[in-house]
Amino acid sequence: MQIEISKKKLNRLVRLKNILVGMVIFLIILIFFVVLNIFNFDKINLGLKVAGIKIGGLNIVSTEEKLNAVNEEFGKRNFSLNYENNSWQVSPEKLGITIDAAKTSLTAFAYGHNNKNIVLNSWQQLKSFLGKSLPIIWKIDEKKMEEFLQVNLGSIHRPAQNATLVYDTKNQDFSVLPEKDGIIINRLKMNKDLEESIADSEKNNIQLSLIEEKSEVKESETEKAHKKVNEIIKMLPISINILENNKDSTETTKKEIDKIGKEEFLNLIAFEPVSDSENPNNKILGIIIDQEKVKNYLTSLTPSINQEPIDAKLTIKDGKVAIFALSQDGIKLEIEDNIPNISAGILENQDIILKTTKTKATITTESINNLGITALLGRGVSNFAGSPSNRVHNIKIATARFNGTLIKSGEEFSFNDILGEVGPEQGYEPELVIKKNKTVPEYGGGICQVSTTAFRVAINSGLKVTERFAHAFPVKYYNPQGFDATIYPPSPDLKFINDTPANILLQTKIFGTELTFEIYGTEDRIVKIDGPKQYDIKEDGSMKAILTQEVYDKDGNLMFKKTFYSNYKSPSLYPVERNPLE
Repeated sequence: MQIEISKKKLNRLVRLKNILVGMVIFLIILIFFVVLNIFNFDKINLGLKVAGIKIGGLNIVSTEEKLNAVNEEFGKRNFSLNYENNSWQVSPEKLGITIDAAKTSLTAFAYGHNNKNIVLNSWQQLKSFLGKSLPIIWKIDEKKMEEFLQVNLGSIHRPAQNATLVYDTKNQDFSVLPEKDGIIINRLKMNKDLEESIADSEKNNIQLSLIEEKSEVKESETEKAHKKVNEIIKMLPISINILENNKDSTETTKKEIDKIGKEEFLNLIAFEPVSDSENPNNKILGIIIDQEKVKNYLTSLTPSINQEPIDAKLTIKDGKVAIFALSQDGIKLEIEDNIPNISAGILENQDIILKTTKTKATITTESINNLGITALLGRGVSNFAGSPSNRVHNIKIATARFNGTLIKSGEEFSFNDILGEVGPEQGYEPELVIKKNKTVPEYGGGICQVSTTAFRVAINSGLKVTERFAHAFPVKYYNPQGFDATIYPPSPDLKFINDTPANILLQTKIFGTELTFEIYGTEDRIVKIDGPKQYDIKEDGSMKAILTQEVYDKDGNLMFKKTFYSNYKSPSLYPVERNPLE
Protein backbone atom coordinates (compact mmCIF):
# COMPACT_ATOMS: atom_id res chain seq x y z
CA MET A 1 0.00 0.00 0.00
CA GLN A 2 2.85 2.37 0.88
CA ILE A 3 4.58 1.56 -2.43
CA GLU A 4 1.46 2.52 -4.42
CA ILE A 5 1.13 5.84 -2.52
CA SER A 6 4.81 6.59 -3.11
CA LYS A 7 4.39 5.95 -6.84
CA LYS A 8 1.43 8.34 -6.99
CA LYS A 9 3.41 11.05 -5.19
CA LEU A 10 6.34 10.49 -7.50
CA ASN A 11 4.11 10.79 -10.57
CA ARG A 12 2.63 14.01 -9.24
CA LEU A 13 6.10 15.38 -8.61
CA VAL A 14 7.22 14.43 -12.12
CA ARG A 15 4.15 16.08 -13.65
CA LEU A 16 4.72 19.19 -11.52
CA LYS A 17 8.36 19.26 -12.54
CA ASN A 18 7.44 18.95 -16.22
CA ILE A 19 4.91 21.80 -15.86
CA LEU A 20 7.50 23.98 -14.13
CA VAL A 21 10.14 23.18 -16.78
CA GLY A 22 7.61 23.98 -19.50
CA MET A 23 6.68 27.25 -17.81
CA VAL A 24 10.36 28.18 -17.44
CA ILE A 25 11.02 27.38 -21.11
CA PHE A 26 7.93 29.37 -22.16
CA LEU A 27 9.02 32.27 -19.95
CA ILE A 28 12.54 32.18 -21.44
CA ILE A 29 11.10 32.16 -24.99
CA LEU A 30 8.70 35.00 -24.10
CA ILE A 31 11.53 37.05 -22.57
CA PHE A 32 13.67 36.35 -25.65
CA PHE A 33 10.98 37.65 -28.03
CA VAL A 34 10.23 40.67 -25.82
CA VAL A 35 13.95 41.59 -25.67
CA LEU A 36 14.28 40.96 -29.42
CA ASN A 37 11.29 43.21 -30.16
CA ILE A 38 12.70 45.95 -27.93
CA PHE A 39 16.13 45.75 -29.58
CA ASN A 40 14.60 45.73 -33.08
CA PHE A 41 12.09 48.51 -32.33
CA ASP A 42 13.68 51.23 -34.50
CA LYS A 43 16.39 49.20 -36.24
CA ILE A 44 16.80 46.55 -38.90
CA ASN A 45 16.17 43.13 -37.33
CA LEU A 46 19.19 41.69 -35.51
CA GLY A 47 20.94 39.16 -37.78
CA LEU A 48 19.20 40.21 -41.01
CA LYS A 49 21.23 40.36 -44.22
CA VAL A 50 20.67 41.48 -47.80
CA ALA A 51 22.50 39.43 -50.42
CA GLY A 52 24.79 38.20 -47.63
CA ILE A 53 25.61 41.74 -46.42
CA LYS A 54 25.12 42.16 -42.66
CA ILE A 55 22.74 45.02 -41.85
CA GLY A 56 21.13 43.83 -38.59
CA GLY A 57 21.06 46.45 -35.84
CA LEU A 58 21.46 49.39 -38.23
CA ASN A 59 18.87 52.12 -38.76
CA ILE A 60 17.47 52.92 -42.22
CA VAL A 61 19.92 55.76 -42.89
CA SER A 62 22.99 53.71 -41.93
CA THR A 63 21.74 50.78 -44.01
CA GLU A 64 21.30 53.02 -47.04
CA GLU A 65 24.82 54.42 -46.59
CA LYS A 66 26.26 50.90 -46.36
CA LEU A 67 24.44 49.78 -49.50
CA ASN A 68 25.59 52.89 -51.36
CA ALA A 69 29.17 51.89 -50.52
CA VAL A 70 28.44 48.39 -51.87
CA ASN A 71 27.00 50.03 -54.99
CA GLU A 72 30.30 51.84 -55.58
CA GLU A 73 32.16 48.52 -55.48
CA PHE A 74 29.54 46.89 -57.68
CA GLY A 75 30.03 49.68 -60.24
CA LYS A 76 33.64 48.56 -60.76
CA ARG A 77 32.51 45.14 -61.96
CA ASN A 78 32.33 44.29 -65.68
CA PHE A 79 29.82 42.13 -67.57
CA SER A 80 30.63 40.40 -70.83
CA LEU A 81 27.81 40.55 -73.39
CA ASN A 82 28.30 37.78 -75.95
CA TYR A 83 26.72 36.99 -79.29
CA GLU A 84 28.23 34.38 -81.62
CA ASN A 85 31.88 35.43 -82.05
CA ASN A 86 31.38 38.95 -80.70
CA SER A 87 31.92 40.12 -77.13
CA TRP A 88 31.37 43.50 -75.43
CA GLN A 89 32.72 44.45 -71.99
CA VAL A 90 30.44 46.81 -70.09
CA SER A 91 30.11 48.18 -66.55
CA PRO A 92 26.79 48.22 -64.64
CA GLU A 93 26.85 52.04 -64.71
CA LYS A 94 26.91 52.15 -68.53
CA LEU A 95 24.00 49.71 -68.63
CA GLY A 96 22.04 51.85 -66.18
CA ILE A 97 22.07 49.22 -63.42
CA THR A 98 22.39 50.38 -59.80
CA ILE A 99 21.43 49.17 -56.35
CA ASP A 100 18.23 50.81 -55.14
CA ALA A 101 19.70 51.47 -51.70
CA ALA A 102 16.71 53.47 -50.44
CA LYS A 103 14.08 50.90 -51.45
CA THR A 104 16.19 47.98 -50.22
CA SER A 105 16.68 49.66 -46.83
CA LEU A 106 12.95 50.34 -46.43
CA THR A 107 12.07 46.78 -47.46
CA ALA A 108 14.58 45.37 -44.98
CA PHE A 109 13.21 47.55 -42.17
CA ALA A 110 9.63 46.53 -42.99
CA TYR A 111 10.54 42.85 -42.55
CA GLY A 112 9.33 42.00 -39.06
CA HIS A 113 8.05 45.51 -38.30
CA ASN A 114 4.98 46.34 -40.35
CA ASN A 115 2.89 43.21 -39.90
CA LYS A 116 -0.22 43.61 -37.74
CA ASN A 117 -0.01 39.89 -36.97
CA ILE A 118 2.21 39.78 -33.86
CA VAL A 119 3.00 36.09 -34.32
CA LEU A 120 4.13 36.62 -37.94
CA ASN A 121 6.05 39.71 -36.88
CA SER A 122 7.91 37.75 -34.20
CA TRP A 123 8.47 34.84 -36.59
CA GLN A 124 10.17 37.14 -39.13
CA GLN A 125 12.36 38.63 -36.41
CA LEU A 126 13.35 35.12 -35.31
CA LYS A 127 14.24 34.16 -38.91
CA SER A 128 16.31 37.34 -39.12
CA PHE A 129 18.10 36.40 -35.89
CA LEU A 130 18.93 33.02 -37.41
CA GLY A 131 20.54 34.66 -40.46
CA LYS A 132 17.74 35.39 -42.94
CA SER A 133 19.05 37.04 -46.14
CA LEU A 134 16.83 39.22 -48.34
CA PRO A 135 17.59 39.99 -52.01
CA ILE A 136 18.94 43.40 -53.01
CA ILE A 137 16.51 45.50 -55.03
CA TRP A 138 18.00 46.75 -58.28
CA LYS A 139 17.18 49.70 -60.51
CA ILE A 140 17.52 49.31 -64.26
CA ASP A 141 17.37 52.48 -66.36
CA GLU A 142 15.76 51.02 -69.47
CA LYS A 143 16.33 54.21 -71.48
CA LYS A 144 20.03 54.30 -70.64
CA MET A 145 20.39 50.61 -71.46
CA GLU A 146 18.66 51.07 -74.81
CA GLU A 147 20.94 53.99 -75.66
CA PHE A 148 24.00 51.85 -74.85
CA LEU A 149 22.77 48.97 -77.00
CA GLN A 150 22.01 51.19 -79.99
CA VAL A 151 25.35 53.02 -79.83
CA ASN A 152 27.64 50.08 -79.02
CA LEU A 153 25.82 46.99 -80.29
CA GLY A 154 24.31 48.58 -83.41
CA SER A 155 25.64 45.76 -85.59
CA ILE A 156 23.16 43.31 -84.04
CA HIS A 157 20.64 45.58 -82.26
CA ARG A 158 18.60 47.41 -84.88
CA PRO A 159 15.20 48.48 -83.47
CA ALA A 160 12.22 48.83 -85.79
CA GLN A 161 11.52 52.32 -87.13
CA ASN A 162 7.96 53.59 -87.33
CA ALA A 163 6.77 55.51 -90.34
CA THR A 164 6.96 59.21 -89.52
CA LEU A 165 6.82 62.70 -91.02
CA VAL A 166 9.85 64.82 -91.85
CA TYR A 167 9.59 68.51 -92.71
CA ASP A 168 11.05 69.44 -96.08
CA THR A 169 12.17 73.08 -95.93
CA LYS A 170 12.55 73.21 -99.71
CA ASN A 171 8.97 72.18 -100.47
CA GLN A 172 7.58 73.71 -97.26
CA ASP A 173 5.71 70.50 -96.49
CA PHE A 174 6.05 67.19 -94.68
CA SER A 175 7.19 64.02 -96.45
CA VAL A 176 6.67 60.46 -95.21
CA LEU A 177 9.64 58.43 -93.99
CA PRO A 178 8.59 54.74 -94.46
CA GLU A 179 8.64 52.16 -91.68
CA LYS A 180 11.37 49.55 -91.17
CA ASP A 181 11.10 46.26 -89.28
CA GLY A 182 14.05 45.48 -87.01
CA ILE A 183 16.04 42.80 -85.21
CA ILE A 184 16.78 43.48 -81.55
CA ILE A 185 18.34 41.90 -78.49
CA ASN A 186 15.82 39.94 -76.43
CA ARG A 187 15.62 42.31 -73.48
CA LEU A 188 13.46 40.07 -71.28
CA LYS A 189 16.04 37.28 -71.45
CA MET A 190 18.93 39.72 -71.10
CA ASN A 191 17.43 41.36 -67.98
CA LYS A 192 16.73 37.97 -66.40
CA ASP A 193 20.32 36.84 -67.08
CA LEU A 194 21.63 40.12 -65.68
CA GLU A 195 19.64 39.67 -62.46
CA GLU A 196 21.08 36.17 -62.02
CA SER A 197 24.57 37.48 -62.75
CA ILE A 198 24.15 40.35 -60.26
CA ALA A 199 23.23 37.86 -57.53
CA ASP A 200 26.23 35.66 -58.38
CA SER A 201 29.50 37.62 -58.45
CA GLU A 202 31.19 34.73 -60.31
CA LYS A 203 28.74 34.85 -63.21
CA ASN A 204 29.75 37.69 -65.52
CA ASN A 205 29.00 36.25 -68.98
CA ILE A 206 25.66 37.14 -70.56
CA GLN A 207 24.69 35.23 -73.70
CA LEU A 208 22.54 37.42 -75.97
CA SER A 209 19.77 36.26 -78.28
CA LEU A 210 17.96 38.20 -81.02
CA ILE A 211 14.27 38.53 -81.87
CA GLU A 212 12.38 40.30 -84.63
CA GLU A 213 10.66 43.62 -83.87
CA LYS A 214 7.80 44.86 -86.03
CA SER A 215 7.13 48.54 -86.56
CA GLU A 216 3.94 49.86 -84.93
CA VAL A 217 3.11 52.55 -87.50
CA LYS A 218 2.94 51.91 -91.23
CA GLU A 219 3.26 54.50 -93.98
CA SER A 220 -0.50 54.44 -94.56
CA GLU A 221 -1.07 55.28 -90.86
CA THR A 222 0.53 58.75 -91.03
CA GLU A 223 -2.28 60.47 -92.93
CA LYS A 224 -4.20 61.79 -89.90
CA ALA A 225 -1.07 63.30 -88.38
CA HIS A 226 -0.14 64.85 -91.74
CA LYS A 227 -3.56 66.45 -92.07
CA LYS A 228 -3.61 67.65 -88.44
CA VAL A 229 -0.14 69.23 -88.52
CA ASN A 230 -0.96 71.15 -91.71
CA GLU A 231 -4.19 72.42 -90.13
CA ILE A 232 -2.25 73.74 -87.13
CA ILE A 233 0.34 75.46 -89.35
CA LYS A 234 -2.41 77.26 -91.28
CA MET A 235 -3.76 78.69 -87.98
CA LEU A 236 -0.37 79.99 -86.79
CA PRO A 237 0.75 82.17 -85.11
CA ILE A 238 -0.63 81.31 -81.66
CA SER A 239 -0.67 84.25 -79.24
CA ILE A 240 0.98 83.80 -75.81
CA ASN A 241 -0.58 86.07 -73.16
CA ILE A 242 -0.69 86.88 -69.48
CA LEU A 243 -3.48 88.58 -67.53
CA GLU A 244 -2.80 91.99 -66.02
CA ASN A 245 -4.83 93.99 -63.51
CA ASN A 246 -6.02 97.37 -64.74
CA LYS A 247 -4.73 100.18 -62.53
CA ASP A 248 -8.09 101.96 -62.47
CA SER A 249 -10.37 98.95 -61.95
CA THR A 250 -10.52 95.40 -60.68
CA GLU A 251 -10.81 94.02 -64.22
CA THR A 252 -7.99 92.19 -65.99
CA THR A 253 -6.79 92.49 -69.56
CA LYS A 254 -4.70 90.25 -71.76
CA LYS A 255 -1.15 91.28 -72.51
CA GLU A 256 0.61 89.52 -75.38
CA ILE A 257 4.07 88.31 -74.42
CA ASP A 258 5.06 86.28 -77.48
CA LYS A 259 3.79 84.42 -80.53
CA ILE A 260 4.43 80.83 -81.56
CA GLY A 261 5.07 80.92 -85.29
CA LYS A 262 5.92 78.16 -87.71
CA GLU A 263 9.58 77.91 -86.73
CA GLU A 264 8.83 77.66 -82.99
CA PHE A 265 6.01 75.19 -83.67
CA LEU A 266 8.24 72.84 -85.69
CA ASN A 267 10.82 72.94 -82.92
CA LEU A 268 8.27 72.04 -80.20
CA ILE A 269 6.47 69.11 -81.87
CA ALA A 270 7.39 65.44 -82.28
CA PHE A 271 5.68 62.42 -83.84
CA GLU A 272 5.00 59.24 -81.86
CA PRO A 273 2.69 56.19 -82.09
CA VAL A 274 -0.72 56.70 -80.46
CA SER A 275 -3.81 54.54 -80.16
CA ASP A 276 -6.14 54.65 -83.15
CA SER A 277 -9.54 55.98 -82.01
CA GLU A 278 -11.22 53.82 -84.67
CA ASN A 279 -9.29 50.68 -83.68
CA PRO A 280 -7.90 50.71 -80.10
CA ASN A 281 -5.77 47.62 -80.84
CA ASN A 282 -3.90 49.49 -83.56
CA LYS A 283 -1.33 52.32 -83.47
CA ILE A 284 -1.18 55.29 -85.81
CA LEU A 285 1.14 58.29 -86.01
CA GLY A 286 0.26 61.06 -83.56
CA ILE A 287 1.51 64.58 -82.83
CA ILE A 288 2.92 65.28 -79.38
CA ILE A 289 4.50 68.34 -77.82
CA ASP A 290 8.04 67.83 -76.49
CA GLN A 291 7.71 68.65 -72.76
CA GLU A 292 11.39 69.46 -72.23
CA LYS A 293 11.43 71.85 -75.19
CA VAL A 294 8.27 73.56 -73.91
CA LYS A 295 9.95 73.97 -70.51
CA ASN A 296 12.97 75.60 -72.16
CA TYR A 297 10.66 77.86 -74.18
CA LEU A 298 8.79 78.98 -71.04
CA THR A 299 12.08 79.61 -69.24
CA SER A 300 13.10 81.93 -72.08
CA LEU A 301 9.94 84.00 -71.42
CA THR A 302 10.63 84.61 -67.72
CA PRO A 303 12.78 87.76 -68.17
CA SER A 304 9.89 89.51 -69.92
CA ILE A 305 7.29 88.35 -67.33
CA ASN A 306 8.84 87.90 -63.87
CA GLN A 307 9.01 90.99 -61.66
CA GLU A 308 10.11 91.23 -58.05
CA PRO A 309 7.65 92.96 -55.66
CA ILE A 310 8.46 96.53 -54.62
CA ASP A 311 7.90 97.61 -51.02
CA ALA A 312 6.28 100.92 -50.17
CA LYS A 313 8.90 103.53 -49.21
CA LEU A 314 8.43 105.98 -46.33
CA THR A 315 9.69 109.45 -45.57
CA ILE A 316 9.13 112.11 -42.89
CA LYS A 317 6.92 115.04 -43.81
CA ASP A 318 5.94 117.66 -41.21
CA GLY A 319 7.18 115.33 -38.49
CA LYS A 320 5.00 112.42 -39.68
CA VAL A 321 5.55 109.34 -41.81
CA ALA A 322 4.41 109.75 -45.40
CA ILE A 323 4.51 107.36 -48.35
CA PHE A 324 6.79 108.54 -51.13
CA ALA A 325 6.78 105.34 -53.21
CA LEU A 326 3.76 103.05 -53.55
CA SER A 327 4.14 99.31 -53.19
CA GLN A 328 3.89 97.11 -56.26
CA ASP A 329 3.06 93.42 -56.46
CA GLY A 330 5.48 91.12 -58.23
CA ILE A 331 4.64 88.45 -60.79
CA LYS A 332 6.10 85.00 -61.38
CA LEU A 333 5.56 82.66 -64.33
CA GLU A 334 4.67 79.14 -63.17
CA ILE A 335 6.74 77.07 -65.59
CA GLU A 336 5.70 73.51 -64.63
CA ASP A 337 1.98 74.41 -64.50
CA ASN A 338 2.15 75.96 -67.97
CA ILE A 339 3.70 72.99 -69.78
CA PRO A 340 0.30 71.25 -70.31
CA ASN A 341 -1.21 74.69 -70.94
CA ILE A 342 1.14 75.33 -73.89
CA SER A 343 0.69 71.77 -75.21
CA ALA A 344 -3.10 71.99 -75.21
CA GLY A 345 -3.13 75.43 -76.79
CA ILE A 346 -0.90 74.37 -79.69
CA LEU A 347 -2.78 71.15 -80.45
CA GLU A 348 -6.19 72.88 -80.19
CA ASN A 349 -5.20 75.97 -82.21
CA GLN A 350 -6.09 78.32 -79.36
CA ASP A 351 -4.43 81.45 -78.02
CA ILE A 352 -2.77 80.69 -74.68
CA ILE A 353 -3.09 82.52 -71.36
CA LEU A 354 -0.16 81.64 -69.13
CA LYS A 355 -0.62 80.97 -65.42
CA THR A 356 1.22 83.43 -63.22
CA THR A 357 1.43 83.95 -59.48
CA LYS A 358 1.32 87.30 -57.72
CA THR A 359 4.00 87.90 -55.11
CA LYS A 360 2.98 90.43 -52.50
CA ALA A 361 5.26 93.19 -51.33
CA THR A 362 6.41 92.85 -47.71
CA ILE A 363 5.35 96.43 -47.01
CA THR A 364 2.17 97.28 -48.90
CA THR A 365 0.74 100.76 -49.23
CA GLU A 366 -2.56 99.58 -47.70
CA SER A 367 -1.02 97.86 -44.70
CA ILE A 368 1.34 100.59 -43.48
CA ASN A 369 -1.26 102.12 -41.12
CA ASN A 370 -2.15 98.68 -39.72
CA LEU A 371 1.50 97.93 -38.94
CA GLY A 372 1.75 100.76 -36.45
CA ILE A 373 4.47 102.46 -38.49
CA THR A 374 3.72 106.10 -37.79
CA ALA A 375 7.01 107.79 -36.92
CA LEU A 376 10.74 107.80 -37.53
CA LEU A 377 12.27 106.25 -34.40
CA GLY A 378 15.91 106.75 -35.24
CA ARG A 379 18.59 107.12 -37.86
CA GLY A 380 22.10 105.62 -38.13
CA VAL A 381 24.74 107.06 -40.45
CA SER A 382 28.28 106.09 -41.44
CA ASN A 383 30.66 107.24 -44.17
CA PHE A 384 32.83 104.98 -46.32
CA ALA A 385 34.73 107.70 -48.21
CA GLY A 386 38.08 106.44 -49.51
CA SER A 387 36.92 102.82 -49.78
CA PRO A 388 38.31 100.70 -52.66
CA SER A 389 35.84 99.84 -55.44
CA ASN A 390 35.43 96.22 -54.24
CA ARG A 391 34.52 97.42 -50.75
CA VAL A 392 31.96 99.91 -52.12
CA HIS A 393 30.49 97.14 -54.30
CA ASN A 394 30.09 94.80 -51.30
CA ILE A 395 28.54 97.54 -49.14
CA LYS A 396 25.88 98.21 -51.79
CA ILE A 397 24.97 94.51 -52.19
CA ALA A 398 24.73 93.92 -48.42
CA THR A 399 22.78 97.14 -47.78
CA ALA A 400 20.10 96.08 -50.28
CA ARG A 401 19.50 92.90 -48.22
CA PHE A 402 18.20 94.97 -45.29
CA ASN A 403 16.02 97.51 -47.06
CA GLY A 404 12.34 96.93 -46.24
CA THR A 405 13.02 94.48 -43.38
CA LEU A 406 9.95 94.25 -41.13
CA ILE A 407 10.58 93.26 -37.50
CA LYS A 408 7.54 92.27 -35.46
CA SER A 409 6.98 93.36 -31.89
CA GLY A 410 8.98 91.07 -29.58
CA GLU A 411 11.04 89.66 -32.46
CA GLU A 412 14.84 89.56 -32.31
CA PHE A 413 16.76 90.94 -35.28
CA SER A 414 19.83 88.95 -36.38
CA PHE A 415 22.12 90.69 -38.87
CA ASN A 416 23.68 87.39 -40.05
CA ASP A 417 20.30 85.69 -40.58
CA ILE A 418 19.11 88.44 -42.93
CA LEU A 419 22.52 88.81 -44.60
CA GLY A 420 22.57 85.13 -45.61
CA GLU A 421 25.37 83.53 -47.62
CA VAL A 422 28.35 85.69 -48.55
CA GLY A 423 30.31 84.58 -51.62
CA PRO A 424 30.85 85.06 -55.35
CA GLU A 425 27.49 83.41 -56.08
CA GLN A 426 25.77 86.28 -54.26
CA GLY A 427 27.77 88.84 -56.25
CA TYR A 428 30.35 89.75 -53.58
CA GLU A 429 33.95 90.58 -54.42
CA PRO A 430 37.15 89.97 -52.36
CA GLU A 431 38.13 92.75 -49.94
CA LEU A 432 39.96 93.05 -46.62
CA VAL A 433 38.53 91.61 -43.39
CA ILE A 434 40.06 91.14 -39.91
CA LYS A 435 40.62 87.43 -39.33
CA LYS A 436 43.00 85.39 -37.14
CA ASN A 437 45.28 88.30 -36.18
CA LYS A 438 45.61 89.37 -39.81
CA THR A 439 43.88 91.63 -42.28
CA VAL A 440 43.14 89.33 -45.20
CA PRO A 441 41.04 89.51 -48.37
CA GLU A 442 37.77 87.56 -48.37
CA TYR A 443 34.52 87.73 -50.31
CA GLY A 444 32.26 90.31 -48.70
CA GLY A 445 34.95 92.48 -47.09
CA GLY A 446 33.38 95.79 -46.08
CA ILE A 447 30.06 94.39 -44.82
CA CYS A 448 30.96 95.61 -41.31
CA GLN A 449 30.19 99.11 -42.64
CA VAL A 450 26.60 97.90 -42.93
CA SER A 451 26.51 96.18 -39.51
CA THR A 452 28.03 99.27 -37.88
CA THR A 453 25.31 101.46 -39.39
CA ALA A 454 22.64 98.96 -38.25
CA PHE A 455 24.08 99.10 -34.71
CA ARG A 456 23.92 102.89 -34.73
CA VAL A 457 20.28 102.99 -35.83
CA ALA A 458 19.30 100.44 -33.16
CA ILE A 459 21.01 102.52 -30.42
CA ASN A 460 19.53 105.80 -31.66
CA SER A 461 16.05 104.23 -31.92
CA GLY A 462 16.18 103.11 -28.26
CA LEU A 463 16.09 99.38 -29.07
CA LYS A 464 17.64 96.81 -26.74
CA VAL A 465 20.86 95.43 -28.29
CA THR A 466 21.43 91.82 -27.21
CA GLU A 467 24.66 91.03 -29.08
CA ARG A 468 27.41 93.37 -30.33
CA PHE A 469 31.16 93.03 -30.76
CA ALA A 470 33.64 95.84 -31.42
CA HIS A 471 36.37 95.50 -34.06
CA ALA A 472 39.81 94.26 -33.04
CA PHE A 473 41.46 97.60 -33.87
CA PRO A 474 40.24 101.11 -34.80
CA VAL A 475 39.03 101.35 -38.41
CA LYS A 476 38.86 104.83 -39.96
CA TYR A 477 35.54 104.10 -41.73
CA TYR A 478 33.81 103.67 -38.34
CA ASN A 479 34.63 107.04 -36.74
CA PRO A 480 33.78 107.98 -34.06
CA GLN A 481 35.43 104.92 -32.51
CA GLY A 482 33.26 103.01 -30.04
CA PHE A 483 30.16 103.14 -32.24
CA ASP A 484 30.93 100.12 -34.48
CA ALA A 485 29.81 96.49 -34.71
CA THR A 486 31.78 93.68 -36.34
CA ILE A 487 30.11 90.57 -37.79
CA TYR A 488 31.38 87.37 -39.40
CA PRO A 489 28.73 84.72 -40.24
CA PRO A 490 27.70 82.74 -38.30
CA SER A 491 29.41 84.46 -35.37
CA PRO A 492 30.00 87.14 -34.19
CA ASP A 493 26.58 88.61 -34.93
CA LEU A 494 24.68 91.83 -34.28
CA LYS A 495 21.31 91.33 -32.59
CA PHE A 496 18.64 93.58 -31.10
CA ILE A 497 15.03 93.14 -29.98
CA ASN A 498 12.00 95.08 -31.14
CA ASP A 499 10.62 95.80 -27.66
CA THR A 500 8.21 98.45 -28.97
CA PRO A 501 4.45 97.75 -28.95
CA ALA A 502 4.22 97.52 -32.77
CA ASN A 503 6.11 96.48 -35.90
CA ILE A 504 9.22 98.39 -36.91
CA LEU A 505 10.45 98.88 -40.46
CA LEU A 506 14.10 99.13 -41.50
CA GLN A 507 14.91 101.20 -44.59
CA THR A 508 18.30 101.90 -46.11
CA LYS A 509 19.77 104.36 -48.58
CA ILE A 510 23.14 105.40 -49.95
CA PHE A 511 23.94 108.95 -51.08
CA GLY A 512 27.46 109.31 -52.40
CA THR A 513 29.66 107.74 -49.70
CA GLU A 514 27.12 108.12 -46.89
CA LEU A 515 25.19 105.05 -45.75
CA THR A 516 21.95 105.64 -43.80
CA PHE A 517 19.72 103.22 -41.90
CA GLU A 518 16.30 104.39 -40.66
CA ILE A 519 13.83 102.64 -38.36
CA TYR A 520 10.13 103.52 -38.50
CA GLY A 521 7.54 102.42 -35.95
CA THR A 522 5.41 103.61 -33.04
CA GLU A 523 7.01 106.31 -30.91
CA ASP A 524 6.84 105.22 -27.25
CA ARG A 525 10.20 106.23 -25.75
CA ILE A 526 12.85 108.90 -25.27
CA VAL A 527 16.48 108.02 -25.98
CA LYS A 528 19.59 109.61 -24.47
CA ILE A 529 23.04 108.74 -25.81
CA ASP A 530 26.27 109.55 -23.98
CA GLY A 531 29.36 109.08 -26.16
CA PRO A 532 31.08 107.39 -27.67
CA LYS A 533 34.05 108.66 -25.66
CA GLN A 534 37.59 107.47 -26.40
CA TYR A 535 40.19 107.12 -23.62
CA ASP A 536 43.48 105.39 -22.84
CA ILE A 537 44.66 106.37 -26.33
CA LYS A 538 48.24 105.23 -27.05
CA GLU A 539 50.81 106.06 -29.73
CA ASP A 540 50.52 102.59 -31.36
CA GLY A 541 46.86 103.36 -32.20
CA SER A 542 45.31 101.24 -29.47
CA MET A 543 42.52 102.80 -27.41
CA LYS A 544 39.37 102.18 -25.42
CA ALA A 545 35.90 103.66 -25.81
CA ILE A 546 32.63 103.81 -23.89
CA LEU A 547 29.07 104.39 -25.14
CA THR A 548 26.00 104.62 -22.91
CA GLN A 549 22.38 104.28 -23.99
CA GLU A 550 19.53 105.34 -21.68
CA VAL A 551 15.92 104.68 -22.69
CA TYR A 552 12.95 106.32 -20.92
CA ASP A 553 9.20 105.95 -21.45
CA LYS A 554 7.15 109.04 -22.31
CA ASP A 555 6.52 109.73 -18.60
CA GLY A 556 10.26 109.96 -17.99
CA ASN A 557 10.63 106.59 -16.26
CA LEU A 558 13.86 104.71 -17.01
CA MET A 559 13.12 101.59 -19.05
CA PHE A 560 16.72 100.35 -19.29
CA LYS A 561 20.31 101.54 -19.42
CA LYS A 562 23.15 99.81 -21.24
CA THR A 563 26.85 100.61 -21.57
CA PHE A 564 28.97 99.35 -24.45
CA TYR A 565 32.73 99.02 -23.95
CA SER A 566 35.24 98.78 -26.79
CA ASN A 567 38.86 97.72 -26.37
CA TYR A 568 40.84 98.34 -29.56
CA LYS A 569 44.32 96.92 -30.05
CA SER A 570 47.08 98.41 -32.19
CA PRO A 571 46.49 98.10 -35.98
CA SER A 572 50.15 97.04 -36.32
CA LEU A 573 49.22 93.69 -34.74
CA TYR A 574 47.05 92.90 -37.79
CA PRO A 575 49.33 93.04 -40.87
CA VAL A 576 47.69 93.23 -44.30
CA GLU A 577 48.21 90.17 -46.49
CA ARG A 578 48.32 90.33 -50.28
CA ASN A 579 45.05 89.39 -51.97
CA PRO A 580 45.36 85.73 -53.12
CA LEU A 581 42.06 86.01 -55.02
CA GLU A 582 43.33 88.61 -57.50
